[in-house]
Amino acid sequence: MFLYQNINDQVRILGYRGFNGSIRVPETIGGLSVTELSSYAFSGGWGREEMLSSLKEEVLLCDEEGNPISTKKEDLPPAISLEGLKEIYLPETIEKIGNYAFYNCFELTRLECSAAIADLGSGLFTGCSGMRYLDIHLVEGKRSCLKEILSELRQKLFVNYNSSQGNARLVFPELYEESIEHTPARIIIREMHGCGHLYRYCFDQADFQFHKYDGLFPHLLVQESESVIGDLVINRLYTPMNLLYHDKMVYEAYLLEHLEGVSKLAINEDETMFLWMMKEYGRDQVKFDSIVEMASKMDRPELLSHLMNLRRRRFPAKKREFSL
Repeated sequence: MFLYQNINDQVRILGYRGFNGSIRVPETIGGLSVTELSSYAFSGGWGREEMLSSLKEEVLLCDEEGNPISTKKEDLPPAISLEGLKEIYLPETIEKIGNYAFYNCFELTRLECSAAIADLGSGLFTGCSGMRYLDIHLVEGKRSCLKEILSELRQKLFVNYNSSQGNARLVFPELYEESIEHTPARIIIREMHGCGHLYRYCFDQADFQFHKYDGLFPHLLVQESESVIGDLVINRLYTPMNLLYHDKMVYEAYLLEHLEGVSKLAINEDETMFLWMMKEYGRDQVKFDSIVEMASKMDRPELLSHLMNLRRRRFPAKKREFSL
């Protein structure tokens, strides 16, 4: 159940109590739109307790579907623990998220939200070291907050970019930043490693620029690991929204050269994407057989069956000829 307040005919979410690690915030509660998450709403410790103790308006309760309820204090489920919170889904009605709303949610792996959130507090994802997936929905005619969210998340991130023009699956490398003391000058120098910061600059104002993203591939090749490169290449080819012909050729050349390595990543990330890759690019029989052997060792019979069927169609056995 959710804790909330009615503020000027709108709803502010204060927290969640229960055992479900996947939280879906309702769009409306009692007929009013849910427009805000309070500071420390899903965090733990003193921040949330201090926020709740300082409230002047009445704190109300609702169920998962947004229906107001009343219950005795002794019957309340516990506040969700930081270890239990895995996924959060926010409705498009959310306009504001308070400071440190997800502070130290170190098990949080996925966030889905609208890109039209106008007011993002500071330190939203402080301590959210487990964040891996971001599902972001752009709203036509409204400013996107994707740039601000990415600046808060330094780890390698898979972003599902959803818009009216199409969908894309983007990979953002980890952002490494190191502070080095320059003793003689008595200054601190910040050094960036890898190209995670470059990928977070692929914007014109708040608008994401696909051509800038794809144009960074030469930097990726020399600064990042094969796993990062492979993930980015296969996801970009699988969802080629606004992908220019030249950039597609570059990605495909890398994929064909590293087909076996990329297949190991794809098979663990998304079986549907992996099978698509094999249908589109599995043209070399030696590499194909190597990948089939890899799949056979993973004890995934259904996947192996699909691969064997594809192999029989693509590389039919030659008929033997006998002569007397």
